[in-house]
Amino acid sequence: MAKIVGIISFMNAAGAQEALLRVSRGLRARGHNIEVWFLYEEDSIHANEPHIRVFEHKTRLTPLEYVKVFLRLRSELKAAAPDSVVGFLPLGNVFGMTAAYLAGVPWRVASQRAPGPTFGKAMRILDRYLGASNVYQKIVCVSDAVRRSFHDYAPEYRKKLSVVHNGIEWTPSNASKEEARRILGLAPDAFIFGAIGRMKVQKNYFFMLDAFAGTSNGILAIAGDGMLRPELEQHARKLGIENRVLFMGALDRQEIRHFLKAMDVFVQTSLYEGQSNAVLEAMHAGLPMVLSDIPEQRETVVDEAGDACSLLAPLGDLPAWQKALQELVDWPEVRAALGEGATRHVNARFTLDAMIDGFERALVNDHPSTSAR
Repeated sequence: MAKIVGIISFMNAAGAQEALLRVSRGLRARGHNIEVWFLYEEDSIHANEPHIRVFEHKTRLTPLEYVKVFLRLRSELKAAAPDSVVGFLPLGNVFGMTAAYLAGVPWRVASQRAPGPTFGKAMRILDRYLGASNVYQKIVCVSDAVRRSFHDYAPEYRKKLSVVHNGIEWTPSNASKEEARRILGLAPDAFIFGAIGRMKVQKNYFFMLDAFAGTSNGILAIAGDGMLRPELEQHARKLGIENRVLFMGALDRQEIRHFLKAMDVFVQTSLYEGQSNAVLEAMHAGLPMVLSDIPEQRETVVDEAGDACSLLAPLGDLPAWQKALQELVDWPEVRAALGEGATRHVNARFTLDAMIDGFERALVNDHPSTSAR
């Protein structure tokens, strides 16, 4: 079986980190020897996960510390001598694949978890060059929308692209809706919109508050934390909805299951995604959803016949968002149909086994040496 190292930029509670850990657990269950290496630690949330390593226990690195991490990474890869490496996130790809190339690792796979134009300028330039060279030997995108975002890259880059969708480990809450609300301290009889995600610009929470302010009743509960939280709390006060918005903070995995069980509608106003784990969780939980009408979301919720298991609202179109949110308050039969459709769709198309199959193919079966074993 293959010896694999997964390299990711930093440890925190975001979707890419969760995805790489799922891949790691899935490949180990199939007999492969795989570790996950975090270059630094924004948050210690995965500190007790087995088979991981953290290079720097700091939330930020200085330029000199980046150099030291890179040199140590190259040294550790040379000592470990894995058959394959896989990178997640721009820094994980750029540092990981370059260090692996210099350490003589024979098979190097980059994994793009977000559209190329969203990378920082330096990472975009380096990623373009390394992907077009032999440093990246294969590039796995989390969605076809992400794959298409590299349409203007060099042919040598584009020919390496493939798609492996996310799949998640889903265990529903064993609590009833009423029990889940009691556990989380939520009102038993309120109509509750729920959102999950770190409080950063990508998630477009200021717009979410603007849209929610146009609904006639209900509560918006946001599970997540981040630097924007004080500004978001101030914006809720400015809109006069501070008594209707609950900032829940970061929740652990079991609390997230209770949170989804407690919700009536799931909302995500993201400016962009790769493929959202939170959306997949909401689909497994059978929740009706209102999502941004962006390519990454359409790919997740629209089937081959063109039918969507979610309401989709255009970015920035405040009246359309307010209409969609109010429609789900007013029409229980629409909520029921969307929730049932979401569960069917996610179970048919986005399974964890399919995700592990895809990464096993990219890291093991396509490797010219390990595939011959």
